Amino acid sequence: MVVYNELVAVTAGAGLLGFAWFLAQLTGGKRVESEGWAAFFGVTGVLLLALGLHTTVTWPFGGEGFEYANVAFGQPAAGFGALLVFAAVYLWRHRTLFAGEVDEANATALRALKPVGIFVGALGLGMAVLAITFVRFQLGAAPPEEPISGRFGHLPILEALFLGGLWGIVALGALLFAIALLTDRHQLLRWAVWAWVVGGAVFLLFGAMNFYTHIGMYYNIEHGTMYKW
Repeated sequence: MVVYNELVAVTAGAGLLGFAWFLAQLTGGKRVESEGWAAFFGVTGVLLLALGLHTTVTWPFGGEGFEYANVAFGQPAAGFGALLVFAAVYLWRHRTLFAGEVDEANATALRALKPVGIFVGALGLGMAVLAITFVRFQLGAAPPEEPISGRFGHLPILEALFLGGLWGIVALGALLFAIALLTDRHQLLRWAVWAWVVGGAVFLLFGAMNFYTHIGMYYNIEHGTMYKW
């Protein structure tokens, strides 16, 4: 089974943290360096879009009831990646605007994001349902061959609560973002920023840890060992 959810998680975490920082600059009246942000969103967006689409249409996660991961990981990654690519294109095309008067540029960007809020809210709704699904069906338990996470595989509710909570906090940020823009209640954006800071940091750390735990799992399976840490 060839998977790459480690890179997806790390990139999604970086993308969430980056967009939270970018949004904080917009709402805080700070000058936005549009070319730098365009490059950042372009790199993270292309990676997530490509890997998310590939997961969505080819289902590389397969066997032993693990097929749900194609839905839970691939589809949100593809949607988020497309949004980041949009942000990259917008910031690159409007770099002259962002080089000018700060308040005008930031207000214009927030107005441009308003229609995008519809799709962000839709993704947030989907993530919220996925969060419930993780807990309801106790999905995500690691096999005993996987170091660290596998030590708790006999208690599937633990990882289900962790994954459900992680998807849920990201969903909360997306729904707050959509409500804030579509109702012109921009004060709610600060809570979206905090939700994505927390969710992004956890995604980033979890994805980084998985480079170790997944390689350890493959090593244990290949060599018949049972390294737990």
